[in-house]
Amino acid sequence: MAYTVIATLVFVAGYRAVRHSERALTLYAFVSMVLRMLSAAAVILVCLVAVNDNQWRRTFVIIFSAFYLLMLIFDVVFFIRSQKSKQQQNK
Repeated sequence: MAYTVIATLVFVAGYRAVRHSERALTLYAFVSMVLRMLSAAAVILVCLVAVNDNQWRRTFVIIFSAFYLLMLIFDVVFFIRSQKSKQQQNK
């Protein structure tokens, strides 16, 4: 849960910094998704190495993956809505 909150706050802060440049915004969206995927993989890897209980490992990976997918859906919806509102303001 903490990973999700921290990653989302960082994503929103970065978005606010680049939201005025369309080229930078597209690049930011791509880079942030890749960095988030790599950091999520690192968190899972650390958990798998640090924990000895296989049942707890499985449970953690399932719950973490569910949170990751929900966070990814939130980010995509957020990005699409922001682009739509930006296009409507430019008309």
